[in-house]
Amino acid sequence: MTKLAITLSRSADRSFEEFRQYYRDEHASLAADLPGLERYTVSFPADPESASYDALAELYFPDDETMAAAFDSDLGREVAADAETFADMDAAERVVLEEDVVVD
Repeated sequence: MTKLAITLSRSADRSFEEFRQYYRDEHASLAADLPGLERYTVSFPADPESASYDALAELYFPDDETMAAAFDSDLGREVAADAETFADMDAAERVVLEEDVVVD
């Protein structure tokens, strides 16, 4: 299993609530249809004023190849373009991880 973790910060023209609402209502449903995506979570800070980012997205794919193909697809490009409309993608941090479940 391959996991992509992305930290996102809102664009300067959006409040935290606007960012969170757009992410939940628009962006998440778009990204949820990425081909090969097996699990998708997003977490928002309980205290956004003291947090260093506004959301943590975790996208799970069976392997690196499936993940790469998902983001190379037409929908993958649409998801990336949509993220640019509400998040500061220059500030985003991405890491590809192999997850070990300790407690489930």
